Amino acid sequence: MLVRAKYVLLSSGELRQGCALRIQGDRITEIGSYAELARCYPLDPVIGNGKQLLLPGLIDAHTHGAGLSFIQRGKQYDILENALLDFESSVDISPEINSMLNAVRHIRNGCTTIHHNNWGMPLDPHALENSRKRIEGYRKVGIRLGFSCGIRNENILAYGEREFLDELPTDLRKEVAYLTDYDPARAAQEFFHEFHTLYREYNSDAVKVFLGPNWVQGSTDDFLREVKETADSLGKIPIHIHTLQTPIQRAYGLRTYQKSLVSHLDDLGLVDDNLVLGHAVYLSESDITLLGERKASITHHPSCNLAMRNGIAPILPMLKAGINVAMGIDEKGINDDEDVIMEMRMIFFLHRIGAFRLTDNPALSSKDVLAIATRNGSFVSGYGDELGKIEVGRLADLILVDLEQVLDEPWSAPDADILHMFLHRGMGHHVNTVIVGGDVVMRERKILSIDVETLYERAREEAQRRWSEVDARYGRTLERIRPYYQKRYDKWLLESQYNPYYIFNSRT
Repeated sequence: MLVRAKYVLLSSGELRQGCALRIQGDRITEIGSYAELARCYPLDPVIGNGKQLLLPGLIDAHTHGAGLSFIQRGKQYDILENALLDFESSVDISPEINSMLNAVRHIRNGCTTIHHNNWGMPLDPHALENSRKRIEGYRKVGIRLGFSCGIRNENILAYGEREFLDELPTDLRKEVAYLTDYDPARAAQEFFHEFHTLYREYNSDAVKVFLGPNWVQGSTDDFLREVKETADSLGKIPIHIHTLQTPIQRAYGLRTYQKSLVSHLDDLGLVDDNLVLGHAVYLSESDITLLGERKASITHHPSCNLAMRNGIAPILPMLKAGINVAMGIDEKGINDDEDVIMEMRMIFFLHRIGAFRLTDNPALSSKDVLAIATRNGSFVSGYGDELGKIEVGRLADLILVDLEQVLDEPWSAPDADILHMFLHRGMGHHVNTVIVGGDVVMRERKILSIDVETLYERAREEAQRRWSEVDARYGRTLERIRPYYQKRYDKWLLESQYNPYYIFNSRT
């Protein structure tokens, strides 16, 4: 197969005009002029009209696979520690349909790879079955997948949940005590059984299975040590863990360990080049230095962090320190539609805030943002350096963008920077064609692998049925807990002094 375009972004950073690629199997085998390749391979089918922009497929390096968004399920965004109550009490649909919807949304916006960080409860008897369904859903649609098995084996109800139970009134304590009635060691054992089973069944060129304990404050030390040992024994596969997403998590680390959660991870031996921190908003300068020295990675979620009132992750100092920064939407994109191109634009603009000295931290370039959204996400998603670059030998994960829509409404300067124009004006619906591993999964905006309307009808029917069956009593119980959360965590924040990287405006 030949893929032709007006402009092709090569791995060198060169934007080559009049270029084409040849794909054999799942890889790029030749790059040259379209005229020459068409002459050499006259029987090859041709994708692209020669007027488009050809880019590496975009990578969402952190998602949880929600086919129906939080907003669609009738909830509003809140700080994470409050929102967890909403997550638990909101309507949901089957794992397979969720994954398929999530994949369709991503492909339509130019995303060829998803890292699904699985969210797990301890000792869930359906965990393995549901994970299989999630993976199969993604495979049916045809998106490339990184799948990290996740679980919390402590602090399910709250950070420091045993103490929190004592702070509740007797009647409420009795209603929620079952949430804390689990054996952390047995939960860890079940988790590793699930992981090894999925790794054996699914780990392949198209699906990478790795480890994703949900967060530091939800993991016992013994569990995290075994996670590291397991990852290293399998060739240092990634370990993805939410870390310092909120100021409350920062306060938890200081109260519990008298140090940063990153320092605690380092004490356990986890800070290494296969560690990936999700969000990482409240890193200290010493955290950033350490992560850079160890060549760790983070996933950056600007829209989600704003929606959940987390703050702004200091990715400019991270990049300067040598940390690998990838992009993740985390199901809370600015448009609520998994538009990875809009998320790229959010990254570009958010980090132009004036709190930084320009000489120390220059603003991101268009190529910087594209790297965050492509090649930087390759390792994070379990694929080493196989993705995010257009060069011979790389996996053929590619998107064609309709340049006429981006540039010609009604005119653009002939010498305008094409990538800069794309970053500022492009949107998901400008993606015309998506290729994953040499397979065309979307052409002329039509998903080819499944019947999307049939999928949508299944989702509507199931969502309506489950909405009607939502346990209102359970929801009311969780709402009664909310003020006790707030009282507890407000106290922590008052005790925890910190200076954010971003100082928005002056009071003097």
